[in-house]
Amino acid sequence: MIKLNPSDIIYWFNAIRDLPENERTRALDAFWAGQLDSKVWLVEELNKVNNSPSDIYIFGGWIGVLASIMLQASTFPIRKIRSIDIDPWCEPIADMMCKLHEMNGWKFKAITGDMSTYNYDTIPNIVINTSTEHVTQEAYDTWYSNIPQDTLVVAQGNDFFSCEEHIRCSKDLYEFKTQNKVTSPLFEGQLQTHSYKRFMCIWKK
Repeated sequence: MIKLNPSDIIYWFNAIRDLPENERTRALDAFWAGQLDSKVWLVEELNKVNNSPSDIYIFGGWIGVLASIMLQASTFPIRKIRSIDIDPWCEPIADMMCKLHEMNGWKFKAITGDMSTYNYDTIPNIVINTSTEHVTQEAYDTWYSNIPQDTLVVAQGNDFFSCEEHIRCSKDLYEFKTQNKVTSPLFEGQLQTHSYKRFMCIWKK
């Protein structure tokens, strides 16, 4: 069972409360049950396959919810997390969401950037992409080719074809693995949410 730190939750509320009303509604989408369940699931499964100190890069990091949960609940040491999203709106919100860890030795920083052209500032131990349904196959392939060999990769996607923003869903776990170039997974599975199935794999590139 993952336990969250009340001090971190205060920063979650500060990040949302300080937004204009129309933006607040948009940010609250990150807290739907399916979104939170998917992120907790990721952290729980990653804890089972990794015990090494890690530099982590999250692509499609949105407003930093996954990063915050990882910083609170990972059972392995985290040296730093970089949360990359192409939408500049996300960066200041994510920085506030994880403000406690920014102050404690700069463990976290949100960055505005395109996953396909991102240049790593250090060699990553773990690379995470929870937005595979939001990018074209070409963009994903370019992003994947840039990941250094021997990096632990975590990818999530879904079968939520009816969402207009989703351009690369998967009909099942097999198709998800094929689309995302999963080889010899350390973990593979699916999570049923209220509206869709969430697929996830963890593997070494």
